[in-house]
Amino acid sequence: MSGSAEKKSWRWHGVVLAGVVVGMGTRALLQPWLADAVPFVLAFTSLIAVQAVAGRAAAIWTAMGCAVWALIPGLNPHPSHLHVAIFVMSALAVVFFLERFIGVSRPDAADDDTSVPSEGSLWWLRMWIAMSLVLPVVFFCSIAWYTRGQILDEGHARVDRAATIVREHASRVIETNGVIVNFILDELGSQSAAGIRAREEALHRKLVQAASEVEQVRSIWIWGGDGSPLVSNRLFPVPKDLNVNDRDYLVFCDQKSDNWYISNLAIGRTTGRTFFNVSRCRRAEDGSLLGAVAVSLLPQYFTDFYRKMAESEPGLNVTLMRDDGTVLARYPAADPNARPTPLAERGEPTGDAGPLVSLRRLEPYSVHVTASIDRAALLAEWQSRVAVLAAATFPAGLALAYVASVALRRASRELKAVRRLQEESEQRRRAEEALRHSQKLEALGQLTGGVAHDFNNLLMVVNTNAYLMGQLYPAVKDSKPLGAINRAVTAGTKLTRQLLAFSRRQALRPETVLLQDSLPALSDLFRTTLGGAVQLSIELAADTHPLLVDPAELELALLNLVINARDAMPSGGQLIISSRNLSAAELVADGSSLVGPSVELVVTDTGSGIPEAIRDRIFEPFFSTKSPGEGTGLGLSQVYGFCVQAKGEVLVRSNPGEGTSVLMRLPLNRAAEVEAVPEVATVAVPPLVARVLLVEDNPEVAEATCELIRMLGCQVTHLDSADAAQPWLADHHQSVDLVISDVIMPGQTSGIDLVAMIRREYPSLAVLLVTGYTKELCRAIEEGIAVLPKPFGAETLQQAMQGALNKASRATTHHE
Repeated sequence: MSGSAEKKSWRWHGVVLAGVVVGMGTRALLQPWLADAVPFVLAFTSLIAVQAVAGRAAAIWTAMGCAVWALIPGLNPHPSHLHVAIFVMSALAVVFFLERFIGVSRPDAADDDTSVPSEGSLWWLRMWIAMSLVLPVVFFCSIAWYTRGQILDEGHARVDRAATIVREHASRVIETNGVIVNFILDELGSQSAAGIRAREEALHRKLVQAASEVEQVRSIWIWGGDGSPLVSNRLFPVPKDLNVNDRDYLVFCDQKSDNWYISNLAIGRTTGRTFFNVSRCRRAEDGSLLGAVAVSLLPQYFTDFYRKMAESEPGLNVTLMRDDGTVLARYPAADPNARPTPLAERGEPTGDAGPLVSLRRLEPYSVHVTASIDRAALLAEWQSRVAVLAAATFPAGLALAYVASVALRRASRELKAVRRLQEESEQRRRAEEALRHSQKLEALGQLTGGVAHDFNNLLMVVNTNAYLMGQLYPAVKDSKPLGAINRAVTAGTKLTRQLLAFSRRQALRPETVLLQDSLPALSDLFRTTLGGAVQLSIELAADTHPLLVDPAELELALLNLVINARDAMPSGGQLIISSRNLSAAELVADGSSLVGPSVELVVTDTGSGIPEAIRDRIFEPFFSTKSPGEGTGLGLSQVYGFCVQAKGEVLVRSNPGEGTSVLMRLPLNRAAEVEAVPEVATVAVPPLVARVLLVEDNPEVAEATCELIRMLGCQVTHLDSADAAQPWLADHHQSVDLVISDVIMPGQTSGIDLVAMIRREYPSLAVLLVTGYTKELCRAIEEGIAVLPKPFGAETLQQAMQGALNKASRATTHHE
């Protein structure tokens, strides 16, 4: 037991010692680059690693060891006592932070399953990983950028220093030559060429003496205005056949310039050596050219000086050049195939490209010197330092990130179940929200349908009694009050049909519709809907064929399109409703799925158009681009449903910014096209002999309907529910020819259930359903049950009753 404790103690002390040596020793290796900046940057890394491995106490002792290291003379770095105190306090804060918020407080912390981390600790673990990866990168990039800047600044200083030296050297050399030229010019004055030749020997000796005192001077020449030599320090007498009128310095004199001139490099015609001249023109008092005085310099003299400078400044490049970019001397030698670049086009390199360059001008000689150092050579040393820094920084950061990732995986496993529960809860919430939305729409449909049902019952009572009054009192049959009642009933019937269209609880009642007659009557409604900013035009072809459609559904479809067009033209515009006949060939050419001739009803606006991205979705129910509360998304779906139920099709053609055209193609009514329906006066309804059972729960509707049935010549018996009708029929079915039943009634049995029972038990009995609204209306129609919508008149009721009786009679005959 004692041996185990001793081994553990040695391990503990070893971890602390390793933490101090790694944290401060690695930082000491970076002392040449960092000096005393950020002295404890790696100590914090070691501190966190020690706490993860050996616990809180070991981390505290590691912090103390790092502080002692910093205070020992002779060890790097050398922070101030204040920096040491700040480090100690910060280190203790980090230790307690890791223990309190992240849970790293003992060696076995990563394996302890009894400690469940919180959401906060998971966040801190992620931050720990992120900082372990980010901070070393930031630290490395900062130090690398800082040292790089130091290297480049040092390089700029070296280049500037070298350029200054080179300029001073060139200035002394050229100015010395300028002194010689001025001395000769003063000696000659405005003497003619003949006078100078007469003094050639004396002048030759003076030139020889002047040249011998200056090392860099190769030769001194006095030239005549015609380019012939007059005096030289190198030859006596000068050659008579030599002429340099093609040299650039004499050409320069011809331009009437008295400035100093530095010539291009040239090859001596007597020596064959390369040189360039420092020259100045000689002129008479009247300004005429007398010649020039030129001092020739050897480029090698400058090159030797530059080479000696480069020996003490590795990587240095020096160039002496004219303003036009012509190189006079350079070290190291330039590419012989390189094209000279004018100095104005050179400039100094920018960014990270090219060498570091310093440019100096020599006044007044139009000569520049440049000194440059290759940037790559400077950065090579920096890159080696950065490599050492990376080797010390990134492994420490990766080690910390690994420790944090181990803790994060454990915490993630424990919190995964919680997240899964949250996701399930969110899915449940979305499903419940969608269900509530669906229920809301369904409730709205039921409310609308319920209102329409009750309203239809009221209209039924009014319509039937108005008819009975006209039959009982012929004097008031054509009176204005009774006519107003009939018109009100008609308007109310249309209103309820629109309500039922919204709730999708009505059967279609196709009628022959002539657009030339019906649409102009709706123009006032459309203009009111559009407002004054939108101009309405109805352009119907005069030969448009009649249609067999539900007029209420057609009116609703057009109204929906008008509303959409209005919303697409907030600043005003034009809406055009037009129609034309389409032949079968035109439909085929257009790729239509319709067979046979059709009528195309087009609604065109000049609005903003429909984007291509949503054009395929505009007919989807509840799809809307309007803000919540501004549209239901049901308008265009009603248009689509109307066209499909009418065995037609609907197309949309739109370009953004150019408006939209909605094309409704509907099959024409050939029966109406062949046979016109003449207007006839109302005639008395012939009597209908039948025994009728009326099942209706509304007493007022039942009373009025019974009177109407009796007026048609039938006997009628009334029951108030389908539940009461079933036992009654069991005893009296032989005394009944026709059962007329409402659909929705109190009790367990609906009108549809009653019809199903009659068909099963009494197949010879005729049945007819009447209703103002029912959600099971489609089911009744699909099962072949005759349905008569409320309100209805005497003729409609008689036709429906006669049809039901005829159908039952045919079924009985077929059965027999």
